[in-house]
Amino acid sequence: AGTYTSPSWSGLPTDILLSILQCLELPQAIVFALVCKSWRSAATVAGIPHSGTPWLMSWRDLLEERKDQVKGSSAVTCKFRHLLDVDKVYDGHEFFCPLLTCCGASHGSLILVNELCDLVLYNPFTLAMISLPPVTDFSFVEAVYDDEGNKEGYLYDKGGVYKAKDLAASFYQMAVLSCSPLKKDEYSVVIIHCDGSWLSLARAGEGKWQVVSTLDVSSQGRYADCAYHNGSLYTVTLQGTVEKWDLDGLNGPAKEIIANKRHNAPILTRHLVPTQLLQASAVLEIGCRTLAESVRFELCKVDSTCKIGSQATASSVLQHAMFIGLNHSVCLSTNSFSG
Repeated sequence: AGTYTSPSWSGLPTDILLSILQCLELPQAIVFALVCKSWRSAATVAGIPHSGTPWLMSWRDLLEERKDQVKGSSAVTCKFRHLLDVDKVYDGHEFFCPLLTCCGASHGSLILVNELCDLVLYNPFTLAMISLPPVTDFSFVEAVYDDEGNKEGYLYDKGGVYKAKDLAASFYQMAVLSCSPLKKDEYSVVIIHCDGSWLSLARAGEGKWQVVSTLDVSSQGRYADCAYHNGSLYTVTLQGTVEKWDLDGLNGPAKEIIANKRHNAPILTRHLVPTQLLQASAVLEIGCRTLAESVRFELCKVDSTCKIGSQATASSVLQHAMFIGLNHSVCLSTNSFSG
């Protein structure tokens, strides 16, 4: 008995905070790190929380936002969606301000565009942020300043002055991370940008972008997707050329053409799914009665033969669920997530 001071929530021992974290779903775990310094430290120790079910994060397109602003609507929205309960939707935008949009997700980090139209690596659970080289490192992007020396936009490819928000909506198509940024001297980031015609690389600690490849859109098409798999970078063009890249070649980045699959029917999109290294192609069938009937997907395993419908492909996708997105695709084992 006797007088004592009741500890505050911020004074809870770390082991108790870690136990609490393991009981939370993804959106609550992100909020956890925002409570106070001691809770953020516990979230940093815990790393990525273990979630009982997958969550889908959707980021509203900046182009859609600009259309709605005319009608009086406001900010870009980010939402977390529970895949097994459609009524569980959480607004997560306040945790990402003033970040504008998402270009990809790799190894526990999101690759986001900030208010200056520069890329950053962001861990939503620990709030750790790593800046990547600025967009002005590309020779065809130049910052424009007003009379008071404040940055008011960018001159892009001599085509006019863009506000950072407008350039962010069109400059970056997608980005992938080679490994966890916790390996501070080892990770690299590859981006597809400039309307899919450029492939560029930034290595940890170098502070600059290296142009890996440029395509002649009229003859070579555009890059549709890229993914790291077993230490190598793979790219696929909309026309169906799959390339394997050695980014550390003695004479600079070198590529090997793995497959050059062409279709007679129009291709809407192509995706590389790094978990199994599959290529998923959305093919448009002409003459069908409905839109649902007119689009079909073809899967093939990316190897030396790249055969569609091969036994290797069938066995690799059994008991898996594939999620395909414009900035990130993944294949998950359904044995790990009931329902």
